[in-house]
Amino acid sequence: MKLIYIYGPPAAGKLEVAKQLAKITGFRLFHNHLTADYVSSIFTLKDETSNKLKCQMVYRMLEAAIKYNVEGIIFTKVYDAGDKDFVKKIIEIIEENSGEVLFVKLYCAPEKLYERVTNSSRKKFDKVKSVEHLKKILKKSDKFGAITVKKSLIIDNTNTPAKKCAEKIKNYYSL
Repeated sequence: MKLIYIYGPPAAGKLEVAKQLAKITGFRLFHNHLTADYVSSIFTLKDETSNKLKCQMVYRMLEAAIKYNVEGIIFTKVYDAGDKDFVKKIIEIIEENSGEVLFVKLYCAPEKLYERVTNSSRKKFDKVKSVEHLKKILKKSDKFGAITVKKSLIIDNTNTPAKKCAEKIKNYYSL
């Protein structure tokens, strides 16, 4: 199985790129906000219990996908330095089963993030929806950092449409 792990700051366009990539590859889309929204229906979203539950859900979903021979998954997530163990565990799960994790970092100019954060598409999920909230999150922790355990394809999508980004990913990783 191939796992395309798309990460970047809130409003970088991860889900839109992932949707386009799913269309051109046939890979399944696993949007991380599905787990966050599910867990937050019972627990406070940013506490230790909910974080553990979200991680366990992702691990179990990937293990099940491997068991049932899912060929490819596209996973989206905001990344910060506190996610290192989570990322290592995902790599372990996939690689122990002869799979491959391919990382893609999306980023764009902060002004573009501020523009995108208020898009109506974000209302479907418990995502950051205001410029003020986004600025607070970006000030609190580095959401522009890169995963360091493996090389990432890095795409500045400030002025690049999601479809073009998806094509870049597909070509770069020969999907």
